[in-house]
Amino acid sequence: MNEWTEAESRVERARRLFDKGSLSQAAAELNAAIDVNPYNPSWHFNLGLTLEALADYRGAAEAFRRAMELGAEDKEARNALGVNLSRLGQYAEALECFERLEKIDPLYEPSYCNRIITYTEIGEHEKAELMFYMARQVQEECPLCCYNIASSLFARGQYDRAIGCWRRALEIDPDCTQAYARLAEAYRAKGEPASAREFYESAVQARPDDVQALLDLAELLVETGDIARAGSCYRRVLDLKPDSAAAHCGLGDIARKQNELETAERRYRIAAEMDRRLPGVYARLGQVLIKQRRFQDAADMLIREVAAGGENADTLREVGQLLIEARQPTHANVVLRRLVELEPEDPSAQHNLAVSYFMLDRMEEGLRHCRRALKLRPDYTLALYNLALAHLQAGQVGRARRYASRALTRAPHDERVSELSRQLGVDGFWSKLRVRLTDWAFRPKLR
Repeated sequence: MNEWTEAESRVERARRLFDKGSLSQAAAELNAAIDVNPYNPSWHFNLGLTLEALADYRGAAEAFRRAMELGAEDKEARNALGVNLSRLGQYAEALECFERLEKIDPLYEPSYCNRIITYTEIGEHEKAELMFYMARQVQEECPLCCYNIASSLFARGQYDRAIGCWRRALEIDPDCTQAYARLAEAYRAKGEPASAREFYESAVQARPDDVQALLDLAELLVETGDIARAGSCYRRVLDLKPDSAAAHCGLGDIARKQNELETAERRYRIAAEMDRRLPGVYARLGQVLIKQRRFQDAADMLIREVAAGGENADTLREVGQLLIEARQPTHANVVLRRLVELEPEDPSAQHNLAVSYFMLDRMEEGLRHCRRALKLRPDYTLALYNLALAHLQAGQVGRARRYASRALTRAPHDERVSELSRQLGVDGFWSKLRVRLTDWAFRPKLR
């Protein structure tokens, strides 16, 4: 058998392997065949499909591009190239592919359908809707068009319309099972956990090996208190994917909720070792260490969370609060100052920064940011309470009374506010009270 015949045999083996789901072996066979004959466009196209199935979108794009170079105006290859460029975030190039397809064949519906999701990804939702209506002129009932425009509607917070479109996609094509998980997301965003659970269950039933659907279902189950079922989902994920950091992190969440702190710590450390950039893993570990009163260890983990999360405001907000809980005001101050730079109009950011200054005995700076928080949110009870305490520490009893009175007006049933107001009304009591404030007075509750 000469090498050309062997190359043909390899391509046939690749087809069989692809059909069996042995994608890596199929790709290896196709690459070996292409080494012998690099000029067959269909082999490059098949390689692109195989790499796409392996989620190697960059390799797939290169294979589809090569297939196009060898096959002139191959519409399927150009369309597949555009899809993979979009997945890579190369949206301008993807749109060029689809626009070129429209010029080649104005009746080629995928050129419109796939632009829906590309425009959605870059936030140009009006253009996404235009592509949806143009696609319908070519093919009135396309499940993928319904699915894609639903994603645009979901991104805009139009959950009911998104639900309608995903349901329509399933009506047109019952095999469009990826819609189940998206329907679950929409119901979850609407605050309807029972419906969300129903569709996550449908997604898992349709695709028992869908790791992401299992993870999403487990997370929802934890939120709704079905801990046993959530644990089963996470363990199923680990059966399918033993190196799933998210599953270990989820099992850590369950252990933390059950106050099994050593188990939670172990799970979080495994997750962090598997994926050092897994969002939230170091913050969760920090929370466990705080509960164990290992404050310095907690601070180390929380600083790692900031390093992994970058300039994400939500990360800075959570870590700043936890660092205060860990009694690390210097680190908290650095994190919260950066948060205030990013979100200067966020009253909770201003308030928490004030707390860190109070803990550092930098009272003037603390007062300034606490007043700023109150200006942004005049009914901010905690800011009023802490301003009263700060003025009490400074010996300014009159001002402390005024802030405590305003806090009591807004939160008459808050025990801490009521107690402080009562005590401030007792002549001479403040000087004794001040001595006892330093350990707890300015520590906020985690939201």
